[in-house]
Amino acid sequence: MTTHRPWSAIGGYSAGTAAGLIWGLAFLIPLLLQGWGAVTVTAGRYLAYGAVSLALFALGGAALRRVARAHWRAAALFAVTGNVGYYLLLVLGIELVGAPVTNIVIGCIPVCMAVVGNLLRRSYPWRRLALPIGLVAVGMLVVNVLELAGSAPTHTGSLATKALGLLAAVAAVVLWTWYGLANAAFLARHPELPLAGWSTVVGLATGAVTLAALPLAAATHQLDGPTDSDGLLALVVASLVLGILVSWGATALWNVASARLTPTAAGMLINIETLAGFAYIYAALTDWPPVGQLVGFALILAGVVLIVRLPTTTPTEPPRRDQPHPPVALTTTPSAVPPPGSERSGVR
Repeated sequence: MTTHRPWSAIGGYSAGTAAGLIWGLAFLIPLLLQGWGAVTVTAGRYLAYGAVSLALFALGGAALRRVARAHWRAAALFAVTGNVGYYLLLVLGIELVGAPVTNIVIGCIPVCMAVVGNLLRRSYPWRRLALPIGLVAVGMLVVNVLELAGSAPTHTGSLATKALGLLAAVAAVVLWTWYGLANAAFLARHPELPLAGWSTVVGLATGAVTLAALPLAAATHQLDGPTDSDGLLALVVASLVLGILVSWGATALWNVASARLTPTAAGMLINIETLAGFAYIYAALTDWPPVGQLVGFALILAGVVLIVRLPTTTPTEPPRRDQPHPPVALTTTPSAVPPPGSERSGVR
């Protein structure tokens, strides 16, 4: 065994960074839409994701149909955990305990993925992980505490209601952490799968899950919004951007990162989404973040850079796509808005 960076790491880091930069749009687009709720925006996003996936699936031929037949259970499970289910828990947290508290909890996802990923598959000595993870944790705390201080002072509701909201936010973190690690393990066990094709198959399942949930959303008046042509056009355009670029495109890039990087390194790259989301929002508002938040962002970025620079222990022969890293011991059977649609809460 030798210690060096895999030959595919540069491509993995590039793909993961690009995915985070695109996912950051999920923070911005709901802010630009006027009058549409988070559930409507998310439904539009995932219906668009499903529609483009259906078109690509039809063009994919017999090979993609074989992938769908062989792995439809995993695709459905990832559609629920990484997209629809994750978002519903996140929205529930926002409604019951408030967006600032939910945002702080959701910000734990990169740290959770880094720690759990290294526990399941030891890629770095813990002493080397302590500094980058510590920098990211402190940076996320600074950013979110300052965000909390600048928002509404309290969220109305009983202690029991807030406790349920906090529980929902924690469940969202657990769900997406599991999804991120399980998807990486799945790709490692199936190196023959086309990475973009897997995004298409999962998108097809996500669209089907969204369609199944629409009657309930309509019955509970979650889809109400503007009826004028400008408002409807804005929703359609936003849904296409979120569905095609943020969902299908970023998920395909994330699959590349998951296949080429350790779970710990890939998890830390999720911080790029948070940094990009805040940057896009402040740019749209033509404003600068407070100095304290800039310090927090710098700490997060420093932690990510340190992880990128850390060598991993890999086999002497550089791994190929058909010889992936050993899989994480997670199962995908019985076998995502943010999911973008949530105000400022790291929706993927």
